[in-house]
Amino acid sequence: MLERIFWFFTQLKQHAFPTAASYQDRFEVSASTFKRDLAFLRDRLGAPVDYDRHRRGYFLTDALFELPPYWFDAHQLLLMLGLCRQMTQNLTSLPQELRSFHERVKGLLTMHFGPRILEAVSFENVEWTDCDTRLLKTVADAVLQRRLLRIVYHTGYSGQTVRRDVEPYRLHNYRGTWHLVAFCHYRREPRIFMLSRMHAVEVLSHRYEGQQFDVSEFLDTAFGIYRGGAIQKAVLRFSPAVARILRDQIWHKDQEMRMDKDGSLILSVPIADLTEIRRHVLKYGAEVQVLEPEALRRQVRDEAAQILSLYDNP
Repeated sequence: MLERIFWFFTQLKQHAFPTAASYQDRFEVSASTFKRDLAFLRDRLGAPVDYDRHRRGYFLTDALFELPPYWFDAHQLLLMLGLCRQMTQNLTSLPQELRSFHERVKGLLTMHFGPRILEAVSFENVEWTDCDTRLLKTVADAVLQRRLLRIVYHTGYSGQTVRRDVEPYRLHNYRGTWHLVAFCHYRREPRIFMLSRMHAVEVLSHRYEGQQFDVSEFLDTAFGIYRGGAIQKAVLRFSPAVARILRDQIWHKDQEMRMDKDGSLILSVPIADLTEIRRHVLKYGAEVQVLEPEALRRQVRDEAAQILSLYDNP
């Protein structure tokens, strides 16, 4: 079927006005098969195909429409299906562009492998934050057009609502939650803004040219999403009970790991903020001990004491 559709679409792109008869003769198929293939091209793949009565053939109402060739690779289609599902989990409503693309991918997969193929890939995000689709689209437009963005932002810790003008560089989805990596004109430094905390966004007319910092390097320097502090190492010792599980995990590309003779695991990761690594450590309870830095040891010890006090004073 894909061979037939690809030929027909090529004829459309060449303004050859292919007919049903030429389609049936070339592939030795029935009129009903042509109708099904045409419906698939229109409905599943979204091709804007119409019939010209004067030329007695079919044509594209939008000459710019394309069928990217990678859609015809089954493994890439399966990956795209998973990515679509991951993106749709944390949006309040699906934009038409994403919904249309999602349907095309599903249509091509089911055509070859049947509907059960749609169960072959899944994603599950934990503790993700919802995001308004219209806001995401506005921010994406600013990134693509390299325009300054004015945001009204609610800060998580201080509880203040501030207005900031930023140069938007990248939309970054971290553990299911959308963030904007940008250069803040007020702070004069790189910042990461959570889209769910943006109360309002406005794309300004002024464009920016080059980027003030290397985004990939900024994101890759340390564990987690929090930035701002100097890079240091967190050194953690995990008990043998969880070491067997954690030894195959990657917390950061620059991590260092070694197994001790008693079966415990020593993990070292670069950090730029204590907040996220502290939360990550606490979820392992008594199975982990912070060795460095001392500030992280104190924070974990103090929080453990507060947790204990909750149960000592019912």
